[in-house]
Amino acid sequence: MNRFVALAVAILIFTFGSSIGTSAELTVQPGESIQSAVNNATAGDEIVVSPGNYNENVVITKDDIVIRSGSGNFEDTVITANDNATNVFSIDADKVTITGLTIKGAGLDRSGIYLSGSNNCTIDNNRLVNNALGIYVQYSMYNSILNNTVEQGKRAVNIERSHYNIITNNDVSNQRFGIYVTASEGNKISENKANMNSNHGIVLENCNNTRLENNTVNANGGSGVHIVYSNGNTLIGNAADSNVGYGISLTDSGNSSIENNTAVNSTRAILLLRSGESTVLNNLASNSAFGIRISSGMNSNISGNEVSNNNNSGISLLNSVNCTVSENVLSNNTIGVDLELSNNTVVLNNSLKEGGRGISLRDSSYNLVSNNTALNNRYGMYIMRSQWNTLFNNTVSTSVNHGIVLANSTDNTFTNNTFNSNGGHGAYLTNSSVNTFENNIASGNSRGIYLISSSGNKILNNKVLDNREYAVLLSYCTDNNVSGNEASNSGRGIHLSTSQNNVISRNIIAMNSVSGIFMSSTSNGNTVFDNYLNNVINSDIKGGSEGNVLNVTKTAGTNIVGGPFIGGNFWAKPDGSGFSQTATDADGDGIADAAYKLPGNNYSDFLPLVNGYEPKQSVKPQVNLNTTSTEITGTETTANETKTIANETTANETDKAEANKMENQTEVSKSENETEVNVSETNTTESADDSEINTGTDETEDAE
Repeated sequence: MNRFVALAVAILIFTFGSSIGTSAELTVQPGESIQSAVNNATAGDEIVVSPGNYNENVVITKDDIVIRSGSGNFEDTVITANDNATNVFSIDADKVTITGLTIKGAGLDRSGIYLSGSNNCTIDNNRLVNNALGIYVQYSMYNSILNNTVEQGKRAVNIERSHYNIITNNDVSNQRFGIYVTASEGNKISENKANMNSNHGIVLENCNNTRLENNTVNANGGSGVHIVYSNGNTLIGNAADSNVGYGISLTDSGNSSIENNTAVNSTRAILLLRSGESTVLNNLASNSAFGIRISSGMNSNISGNEVSNNNNSGISLLNSVNCTVSENVLSNNTIGVDLELSNNTVVLNNSLKEGGRGISLRDSSYNLVSNNTALNNRYGMYIMRSQWNTLFNNTVSTSVNHGIVLANSTDNTFTNNTFNSNGGHGAYLTNSSVNTFENNIASGNSRGIYLISSSGNKILNNKVLDNREYAVLLSYCTDNNVSGNEASNSGRGIHLSTSQNNVISRNIIAMNSVSGIFMSSTSNGNTVFDNYLNNVINSDIKGGSEGNVLNVTKTAGTNIVGGPFIGGNFWAKPDGSGFSQTATDADGDGIADAAYKLPGNNYSDFLPLVNGYEPKQSVKPQVNLNTTSTEITGTETTANETKTIANETTANETDKAEANKMENQTEVSKSENETEVNVSETNTTESADDSEINTGTDETEDAE
């Protein structure tokens, strides 16, 4: 090689080497081609598009290219599709940035910006208008779609089979769909406005581990957020207002977290359909038909939510199991917490006020309802056709009608509850059998505890005080055990109307203004023993009744006033002139030497207790309920042993009308023939139920 050739080669090598790592700024003027600039660009170059109008379709296959407007203002730099059957920008490269442009005119399911197999790209601060699909990302990862405005299309942002992308602070309103993500995972969708779209604001379909945060989804024709067949997603801080369908809707989408969202003014504010293992925490759900609705779900936690002004229910579970509803504040809902066909759920520490029914259980079993406070509702708690539920330590007060209603239900337990100052009954049982009410307080109600057409129930150790009409009232009831209660300071103490074979024992019945114990002429076969009565009128047992007995066979054991034998009752009067206060007891066995003949009828207590002891409610010993009584003729006979086996009443189901509980779901697709997923659930609320609980005049024989 001669020296001139060698020098030329050296100069070429130097020139080539010095250009490595440099970038160029290529300017495009109106009338020039953006595509030509792309074709001439190399990695790291910026293509600066001067203000003006451009008609072309641009294809980018080179990595690390920036296309931006020279002014930074998308209003003055407009790129319109030359061929509307082609994407305006088609990107098949990595690290591509498009910013500051108006992009329009892609039709026939084409896109303003289309990314395919592209990673780490940035689409920022663009306006996309009148494109079938605004921004379409397919098979692409780690891209950022930021600060764009998308108008007049079918889908503003469409993400398909693309992972770990960020979609933030875009305005995607007035489309058919705002943001539509399918078959993708790990994406973050935040701070977007998806309002007034004709269908849904944001859709996730077959997407996992997606985070939706602080988006606004208002006034959409479908749902604000609509999620189907997707798992492990997080929705936090989103606002959904005035959507025609649902605020936030999840279908067949489990293991989700829905937290600190606002969902208001929709058919259902928050709906989870067949979407178990989820948490719904600290949301605001109001002014809708349903506030928070869990349908066919399991193992979900609904806690700390504020739920108000929903005209069907606040928090409702339909056909769901093993859920927890706790620490929620519910106000002014037609039903506060509603369990229907739902089992093994815990309803704990909720505040329910100023609604129709505070807590409602329908056709539901094995639930625990504990430590809830229900104030100023129409009904505090309302239970129908349900069994094996436990209600413990609840407070139900100032209901317009009744504190607790139990209708057509069996084998439920109510313990340590307080039913105070309710306009109707504290606790009301109708057509309900084998239930237990124990250690409750019922005070300041019109009627304390009222049973009608109910059998085999245990009313034990309750404090039933200061009720206006009745402390304990049984009407058309059989085989109930009313024992260990304090039924005092009311109009009537314990009142039996057309009731048979009930046991009334070991109760304190004192200071009632009308009567201590009452039995109508159609109340037969009842056993009344070991009670402490201290009223002006202790007994009012009507003539015509048969087989009622006022003592059991004398049996060793501590009686109601602390004496050594159980037999009859202690008959006192407030002025100290009662039979048991003045009777003699020569042998000191705590039993009077003579029988006590009840005034106004032919009944006697043959083993009345005597003075000298204070009334107690210790554990009742086992006693022989063979009794001695006086028949109408006054001769002493032995009555048949009192039946204690429950005669269970079969629940009569009358208002089952739930229909279309599951969605008729059509999978959303990418073309115009998309059919919206629709949930159509008919819910029964108050209708026929209320006819069973009116306070009618069912004690027709009181005036005899």
